[in-house]
Amino acid sequence: MVKLQDYLPDYYDDNYEMQHLVLAEQIDFSDFDSLIYQTLLNQFVVKADGQGLALFEDELGIVTNPTDTLENRRFRILTQLMPPRPITIRYFKELLQSFKIQATLVVDYLKSYVVAKAKRSEITKDQIKQLRYLLNIYLPANLAISIVTTAEAVVNNQQYYGTKIVTAVATSALPKTKFKTRNTLPEQFGVTMPLMQIAAISKMKGVDVNV
Repeated sequence: MVKLQDYLPDYYDDNYEMQHLVLAEQIDFSDFDSLIYQTLLNQFVVKADGQGLALFEDELGIVTNPTDTLENRRFRILTQLMPPRPITIRYFKELLQSFKIQATLVVDYLKSYVVAKAKRSEITKDQIKQLRYLLNIYLPANLAISIVTTAEAVVNNQQYYGTKIVTAVATSALPKTKFKTRNTLPEQFGVTMPLMQIAAISKMKGVDVNV
């Protein structure tokens, strides 16, 4: 950014009024300088903003969708401005690389079938739309086209083998205490961790308790 104070003559160094006048004008000058810089960037599709892209779209007769992002609009403009070349698989792969679309083409010439494969972690939704657009406008109409995205997932299944101990104790509240204990040791095999459950039950005499 250009600073107006850097262009003041030396004899204004100690002039308080001139220093603050230049500071006040610096705000408008900075906005004007940014406008000039953006006007320069709008001459290039890869650096243009929405206003600059609109000029290219008007020249090329491209109808835009209000929901399109700047990247999608820029992509369509670039595909229209590219010089004509023979459409080969090698050229199409170079085209994908130039647009940074991480996809692999598999062509079955006998079945007239083309598969574009990509990893879900390496391609975005917008890039999938761009890939579909390129396949539709560049490949011959007799070829069947499909896009396959793959994703990797890690699943952890833990198995436990052991015993489950269940202990139940019934206690009478009378001075003469009676204890009744039953232990069961069923074996268990599955995907849940073995649990240990301990239950203590107290009762008054004359009350039935199922243990």
